[in-house]
Amino acid sequence: MKKAKLNQTSYFIAICTIVYFASYMTRKNYGAAMTEIIQALNVTKDEAGLVNTGLFLTYGAGQIFSGILGDHIAPRKLIFAGLVLSGVCNLLMPAMPNILMMTVLWAINGFMQSLFWPPLVRMMAENLDKENYNRACISVSMGSSGATIAIYLLSSLCVFLSGWELVFIVCGAFGLLVSGVWLFGTKDFDRKPAAKTAKEKKEAAPAEDNIRHISVGKLIAISGMTFILIAIVLQGMLRDGLDSWMPTLICETFDLSSSVSILTGVIMPIFAIISFRVAAFLFWKINNEMTCSVVLFAIGTICSTLLLPIYSRNVFISILLIAVTTACMHGINLILITWVPRYYARYGKVSTISGIMNAFTYIGSAISTYGFGALSERYGWYFTIGTWIAIAGVGTILLVFNIRRWRKFAEAD
Repeated sequence: MKKAKLNQTSYFIAICTIVYFASYMTRKNYGAAMTEIIQALNVTKDEAGLVNTGLFLTYGAGQIFSGILGDHIAPRKLIFAGLVLSGVCNLLMPAMPNILMMTVLWAINGFMQSLFWPPLVRMMAENLDKENYNRACISVSMGSSGATIAIYLLSSLCVFLSGWELVFIVCGAFGLLVSGVWLFGTKDFDRKPAAKTAKEKKEAAPAEDNIRHISVGKLIAISGMTFILIAIVLQGMLRDGLDSWMPTLICETFDLSSSVSILTGVIMPIFAIISFRVAAFLFWKINNEMTCSVVLFAIGTICSTLLLPIYSRNVFISILLIAVTTACMHGINLILITWVPRYYARYGKVSTISGIMNAFTYIGSAISTYGFGALSERYGWYFTIGTWIAIAGVGTILLVFNIRRWRKFAEAD
């Protein structure tokens, strides 16, 4: 029986990873194909970046709505609906007559995509104990990086064989296929809370009294969440901004074809997978989420600074430095978005805090996917890279100031 339970847990983690893999395939594909879209449609970089900005805005805003909705509607059905409608948006993308209509449709896709994460967190929390929940978070994060690798490879191949339109057709069809697998493969996991150990019951006891009535605003104040939320915006800017614009930077700077430039994006999610292990190791050594994030922000600052004088001289070193910087942001995202919210469980606010934090991530993403394109269009890549240094540096300083306050809050858990 114990072995069967272990197999069931592994199956559930695998299917959660697959559905999040599919969500990335139907969301990140525009960024991967953007270099070719700019050339094929003869649009400016800031116009092309506006499409992803629309997605990030609706995705971020939808996080809070999805979190609240997920507490009242079966999360399994929400995830299914989101994946089906996202697949349809992808299939319609090649039919859009201009960049404006593409922006509107991709913004709708962003809202559909927001139906994944909060309900998925709830399902994992209800079906997994603490140890397996942490394991699932790592697996799902790696699944998103695996999807990013797959989408860059697929986009490069599709652009080479046919054009950017094929990218959306293939991804849309894949999303619809996985939606069926999810709906029929998770029937036994809908609203099935995991049995708690005696230790977990003891830890959960405070949540049964008046501590649940502490407002979100007060929790934000006592935990230094304001600093964390600003840092989350900054890491979102670097994580998705660099991810979206690196192929274009490489294409323009070294005069490579769009298909080859797109292919360079594969290295970044590989480094992201490594960063998850590095983040776990740092936390095991330091045992403080803020200090771990400071270390990663500092590494990102150093790499961006080293990139500035050589970005136009050596393609391989440039790609490596951008990849390490982006990987550090993925590690910070894992720490702040996935691990930090669990400290709010005893206040009964873990879902709300998770939604708020993820929303702030995509505020940063929305700013950078348009902003970095506009900056490079008007002032060049040298100035744009300078902003990356400033962003990473400010993130480092903010979290340094929050280490002591966070330690006090976390130790009270």
